Formats: sequence, structure tokens, C-alpha cells
Amino acid sequence: MSNIKLTIDGARARIILSKPPLNVLGIKDLRELSSALKNLKTQENLKVITIESDQKVFSAGADISEHTSEKVVEMLDAFHGVFFEMMELDIPTISLVKSGCIGGGCELALFCDFVLAAENAYFSQPEIKLGCFPPVSMVYFPYIVGNKKALEMVLTGNKVFAAEAHGLGLINKVFAEDEFDEKAEKFIDSILALSPDAIKTTLGTYKKLNYVDLKEKIKLSEKLYLEQIDHDSIILKK
Repeated sequence: MSNIKLTIDGARARIILSKPPLNVLGIKDLRELSSALKNLKTQENLKVITIESDQKVFSAGADISEHTSEKVVEMLDAFHGVFFEMMELDIPTISLVKSGCIGGGCELALFCDFVLAAENAYFSQPEIKLGCFPPVSMVYFPYIVGNKKALEMVLTGNKVFAAEAHGLGLINKVFAEDEFDEKAEKFIDSILALSPDAIKTTLGTYKKLNYVDLKEKIKLSEKLYLEQIDHDSIILKK
């Protein structure tokens, strides 16, 4: 059974991360996620793609057991392939975050075009505590929160809770936990009410103007990660 569930209802697609207990995603899961995103690009009537979780956290990121010297190249290729597919989408992605986003799960949630979070949600990049760094966040976070806060997040690994994340511009909306589903659906409906052509033209143009060198920088970050990190030592520290 797939750990990546995809459903389409009218103009909305839902991708649900469903790998108990923490949505730790392995190479196979990441390939499936990339494939789902790639296939959605061909759906002409889609206006929204939501990425959500049915587990107790949004995602604890990539499977640390695959950060070995034998598997790390394949793992990074699979993981970063997800982001490259997201960059090419002209359909808005919305992450629905009700709990923790950790490591690669944090990168996945925050890379979405919109991030809606419950008050108790938090975001963290704890890779520094394992002796490595998050290649995507090293590049992408300065785009959205500036150099100082981006460096603090990747160098300390501390949690950033939803209220602070909202104040930093890291996420779009914060909703009370008991109101999250209702208010998130209203936000999604506001996008669904728009013209599909207008959505695709605006988002596609926005990405072309603002993500000009993002893919190349992620590839450079990946190259530096592979050159500088002792991948087998990461396994020992888990």
C-alpha cells in the first residue's frame, strides 16, 4: 500500500502523507510523491493542490537510515526531485500543518506556495544536531525570512512555533486548533473561486521571475552536502 495518497475532487487535488507514525519518507515514498506532482501538472482543470498528513506530525522528513554513503546520492536525488517538480507547477500548492514539521518535512511544508498552520504547529531544521545541514532550506529560507533568521534556524535547529513563523513571514495563516479545518477550507475555497487561467498565468510568471536561480542553488547545496558530510556518522547519531 502506498504511503502517499492522492485524490482529486473537481478542481482540487489532495496529497496525503500517510506513513505511520511520523511520516518519515524513504526513497520509494519520495519517488511516489514526485510522480504524483508530475502527473498533476497535466490536469488542466486543477486550481489547488493541498499537501496534508493523517499522522500525528506533518512529517519528520527523509528516512535517516538512507543517509548512508551507499544511498545518500539516490536519497538526495529523490528528495530534491520533489522540490523541482513543485517549482514547475503552475497550480498553487497549500500545506495544511496541524502539528510538527521536522527536517525534510519542514522543507516540504514551507516550500508550498501557501502554508496554513494550527496554533500548536511548529517548524524545525534539527539537522545540525546530527552533524549535517538541510540543503533546500540553506537556499530557500533566505528568500522568505532573510539571512539572519534563516541562519538561526539552520544553525540552532530550534523549533519555530506557528505564531512566530507567521510574524516572520514563514507561513501565511495561523488558525486556532479547533477552527483549523473550517478556516483552512475557506482559504482554499477563495483560491478555487478564481479563474484557472488567471491562477496559472500569475503563478507561472511569479515563479519565472523569482525562482530564476533557485534550482541551480539547490543543486550546488546538494553538491556541497555530498562533499562535506560524513554520511555514515549521521546514522550513528540518530
